[in-house]
Amino acid sequence: MWTLMRALTEAGHQCILLATSKGHGLQCSERDGVRVWRAGIRNIYWPGKRNRAPAAARLLWHAIDSYNPLMQGYLEQILETEKPDVVSIHNLPGWSSAAWGTVRRAGIPSVQVLHDQYALCPKSAMFNDGCNCQRQCMSCRLLRLPHRALSNGASAVVGVSRFILDRHLDYGCFAQVAHQRVIHNARQPSPLGLDAPNVPHAGLRIGFIGRLDPTKGVEALLQAFREYERPDAELWIAGTGKSVYQASLPAMVQDPRVRFLGHVSPREFYPQVDFVVVPSLWNDTFPGVVFESLAFGKPVIGSRRGGIPEMIRDGANGLLFDPDRPQELVAALWQLSDDSLRERMGRDARESAASFLDVNAWVDLYVGLYRELVRSVSPLPETT
Repeated sequence: MWTLMRALTEAGHQCILLATSKGHGLQCSERDGVRVWRAGIRNIYWPGKRNRAPAAARLLWHAIDSYNPLMQGYLEQILETEKPDVVSIHNLPGWSSAAWGTVRRAGIPSVQVLHDQYALCPKSAMFNDGCNCQRQCMSCRLLRLPHRALSNGASAVVGVSRFILDRHLDYGCFAQVAHQRVIHNARQPSPLGLDAPNVPHAGLRIGFIGRLDPTKGVEALLQAFREYERPDAELWIAGTGKSVYQASLPAMVQDPRVRFLGHVSPREFYPQVDFVVVPSLWNDTFPGVVFESLAFGKPVIGSRRGGIPEMIRDGANGLLFDPDRPQELVAALWQLSDDSLRERMGRDARESAASFLDVNAWVDLYVGLYRELVRSVSPLPETT
């Protein structure tokens, strides 16, 4: 979101950010030419705090956040003060489904950008007990009762992947919203360090980079690598996660071919590996590590989950596998052991990443939508 705001600002548009905070009232500051308003949370705690709240407190928080009228005064005040042409909603937590109606009543067009499944599931992922939920559980249905009807108050809905948009439409959300778009995320190429040269090394080096979490399929990758008995192969795992889980992973392996690196920048990581595995178990909306890897010319083995298949052309710039069939991942590791195949896929990978690095074209898609809404959406008539 911040990348988009900075790019919009650089293109000559004025952006104002409204976010929640653990403080009280409204506080205003500025960052990189963007005016930032922070609104003190009106719920039992601020969700950005570091320590996880007890289960009962989390349930109460989400019950309030299902439809929270207490936060709407802040939003109304900012809309009146700033008078924006359009409101782009990226994160609902804290503001709740009530925000759609608040913006609509102000006569201002709004765009809901879907980054996750928060409008369907308080956990944002629809993933429980190691499996993707095939339907909403009872608690999700209860805590999301208002969302399906209220979502139609948005003027437009954007999915950062086709998967995430279709998932919401399948549940009846945004069904009556006239403007439905898929706009894939993009990233500025310069901070990635794409000019970093590849680092020569012996053998084959496989990479994983990202958050260390059970949903990301790290354990499945470790199991597949144990069965991939190429003696000169290495598995480099970069990233951090919750301390207990992160500390448990090395004990699962006990394989000298596996290295845990902790936090590593893209510039340092990608030039040292031959290809990358993104083995997500959950329906990962649109993980940036996929197109980052492609941008460095590294083929990607990715799971058929969420938005991952929207970036990987199976057999061209990488390979896809079904996490429910672990042997498919093992077979993919062996397939990419072929040097000539890996070299060809590496060239295709770099070419296929171009659209994800074109920030100007990405911004133009959003600006085009904003302008379309400003032209077509009229203020609601005043009610008596």
